Amino acid sequence: MRLLTTILLLSLLCLNFNPTPVPLSEGYISYSVSVESDQAIASLLGMGSSLELAFKGNFTKAVAKVASTNTVTVIADHQKKAGISLMDIMGEKTAVKLTQEKMDEAKANMNNISDKPMRYTEETKDIAGYTCKRVLMKHKESGANVVLYITDQIKPQNDPFAKLLISEIKGFPLGIVIKKDETTIRIMADKVSSKTPNESAFSLSIPSDYKLTTMDDLKKSTENKIEKNR
Repeated sequence: MRLLTTILLLSLLCLNFNPTPVPLSEGYISYSVSVESDQAIASLLGMGSSLELAFKGNFTKAVAKVASTNTVTVIADHQKKAGISLMDIMGEKTAVKLTQEKMDEAKANMNNISDKPMRYTEETKDIAGYTCKRVLMKHKESGANVVLYITDQIKPQNDPFAKLLISEIKGFPLGIVIKKDETTIRIMADKVSSKTPNESAFSLSIPSDYKLTTMDDLKKSTENKIEKNR
């Protein structure tokens, strides 16, 4: 009976034990991506899609996978104000160096997020162990309705983009739901860890099997391909 009582007490303690997540300044976050749409091609793009973020020191790395076979990797060194973008799309591998000018342009584009109509609610949602507040936002340009789930427990200290985003929406997003017409995109964190990859994972060296190009040339090449396929 004593053994049984001890087991029951331990079980109750385990059920009631819900540790408060430690504020995170360096770490790794993985997101699952799902797409619900009446358009078959949109639904197919959502299959096998994911997003991974890592913050370590002055480095940030983001890896987005679309439909399992297409990958876009962005690595930034915020101290040097430089970075690279590696794109493996439909078997074609290209690389673009991100200059300080391009990174400043990206930051400028983020400055207007707070201009979007936003409403902060009292509703919360538990995502990857973090209690997130629900924020409603309207994307005026596209007409899409956006729901953000934000936490104040994740604060990458050396990433100016993350700091700007946090200041604009008052938290770090662990969940994003975008609804436009008959299409719904859900991006939800399924893992948050204080562990980060080795520094070699943040290398700005371009792999030998990637072709170096520029953003302008890449844009022209994409436009030409779209024109040919019409």
